Amino acid sequence: MSVARPARSLLGRCVNSSTRTTLAVPCQQLHTSAPRSRRKPRFLNVSAVEMGLMKPEKMAKFQKAKFPEYSAEEKETLQAKYSPEQYEALEAAEKVIDSKDLIIQGRLRDDPYAPDYVEDYTVLDPRYDLKPVIKSTPREVHWPNQSEWIDNYGQKMMKITDKKTSDQLTRAMVRAMRKVKESTGQELIDLTEDELKDIEADPELIQRYIIQEKPQEESSAPAATATGPEFMTRAEALKLDEAIDTEWKKELDKIAEFSHQGEVEPTNLELLEDGPAGIERLHSAEAADLGKVPGVQGLYKAQADPEDMGQDDAGKFQEIKRLTGMTLKDIRSLLTKGLVTRWVSNQTRLGKVRSTSVVAIAGNGNGRLGLGMAKSTEPGVAEETAQMLAIRNMKPIRRYENRTIYGDVSGKVSGTVVELMARPPGFGLRCPHRIFEMCRAAGIHDIAARIPRSKNPMNSVKAAYQALTNQPDPEQIAIGRGKKLVDVRKVYYGGAVY
Repeated sequence: MSVARPARSLLGRCVNSSTRTTLAVPCQQLHTSAPRSRRKPRFLNVSAVEMGLMKPEKMAKFQKAKFPEYSAEEKETLQAKYSPEQYEALEAAEKVIDSKDLIIQGRLRDDPYAPDYVEDYTVLDPRYDLKPVIKSTPREVHWPNQSEWIDNYGQKMMKITDKKTSDQLTRAMVRAMRKVKESTGQELIDLTEDELKDIEADPELIQRYIIQEKPQEESSAPAATATGPEFMTRAEALKLDEAIDTEWKKELDKIAEFSHQGEVEPTNLELLEDGPAGIERLHSAEAADLGKVPGVQGLYKAQADPEDMGQDDAGKFQEIKRLTGMTLKDIRSLLTKGLVTRWVSNQTRLGKVRSTSVVAIAGNGNGRLGLGMAKSTEPGVAEETAQMLAIRNMKPIRRYENRTIYGDVSGKVSGTVVELMARPPGFGLRCPHRIFEMCRAAGIHDIAARIPRSKNPMNSVKAAYQALTNQPDPEQIAIGRGKKLVDVRKVYYGGAVY
């Protein structure tokens, strides 16, 4: 090492260096507002002691006015309203919560927009409160067949018709009472003209003036032998009844003479509430049926089956009954639906021949599902033929616990792949609408589906049907492996798998 460098550094420290004197430039602030020192407030803060809230006498007065103690009558009311356990909880809460803390820490609003109630937490608020968990037992979905739906629909229409008839009779009674009141019963009928008009407009209001029957010991009605200016005599009552009956019969005769069927029939809005509209009216624009030709009747072979009781006079279901061995009632109870409709055309030497291609399904809702495809120049014929083929092609579908499938299955048709996954109870049918209809017809209630590739409608239906019919059977796998298969949940939980 060289010793010259440390020596030079040491000598340099002893000699004063010539420093350059420069003027100090003031630093400019970043913000544009002028700096101002902290000012004193114009008004002094008023403490709670100076306001008078901390004085004992003021505190006691405010506490008595805003948070009074329960009186004996209020305690009796609370005991009658709540159970003993709830009343004990209220008393414990009153002892624990000090009203002085509410006065000092709480705040009761007295502005014009203050709420006019105090929350007692007896009603759940969906904005803040959690919905309580309700324990429920799942049940099998009931899909009514055509006959059951018709029976329910007929009962609803009968109730509506009975109500309309009752309202019509009530209005006739009101008109009869008005005529009697105008002629002789001005003092005997205590209903005013406005009340009669209201009852005629809304017959349900008559329930206000009907006295409900009470037991003999509780009834406060006057005795039959009571006399006085406020009671009618027997002769006056009989005369009034005869007059009202006479006028009522006249009104009923007018209704029978001039009324038409539309007054009692349900309206279109009422029909839309419970079912499809379009019932046959008295005056229809459609021509009447021609009937059978005289002289030829009885010469042709009847296609109707006597066991069908006149429900298949055209013989539309005779062939499907012969092929499947099912009765007409069973065939009508099946769920049928057209899933895919295509309009295709065939180029011939005569031009393009347009046709309709339909893919339909059929199922009994209990483990059987069929798929049918048909094509025709008439859309109705194609739809009907596809449904008949679907009924004929029904096959059993494996269902685990009568609600889902066995594991995860997939089906592939051309470029369309459908993946079906089993799901726990209550999951529902989370799948495309065409697969949803197929699962509902087969009686499957919990499933998830995914179509990762092409979503062609016809191919997706075919692939889903292929996946449902090609499920792995655990029992067959166990037999092939020489083992015994047992469902653990059914064995250890006594069949309570839900």
